[in-house]
Amino acid sequence: MSTSNGDCLILKIQEYIDGELDTTLFILYDKNEEYYLVTGKRSAINAKPPSIPYSFQCEYASDLIDLISFVICKKSTISYTLYNYDDLPINSYDIDYEYLKELDGKYELAGYDNQNYNKKELLKYLRMLRNVFNYY
Repeated sequence: MSTSNGDCLILKIQEYIDGELDTTLFILYDKNEEYYLVTGKRSAINAKPPSIPYSFQCEYASDLIDLISFVICKKSTISYTLYNYDDLPINSYDIDYEYLKELDGKYELAGYDNQNYNKKELLKYLRMLRNVFNYY
């Protein structure tokens, strides 16, 4: 793994259906490559086995909103957690779901549970990820 790239905000979105965790997404903005990276995984719901983690990258927050709107039901309850990682690898290809899940909780800045899906609010959060970054 490469050396640290500096501070990086990561947004975790968790979708709950009837109180059960259904989907977890980790979203970051790679300042070096200038794209968003989302990695996620669906949980075991209704005795189904959990899915394998997936990743998606895009240049624009609007494209990311399209993906999030597709994988998360607008009627579900959502939890948002914001993290500030200071030791992520330089190459975002080294950052995957399992890596972020393992570090989950150590770098938490804020969290909001039991939120309704709001596209406009989510867009603000994604723009914040893109605009807040420290190199040092």
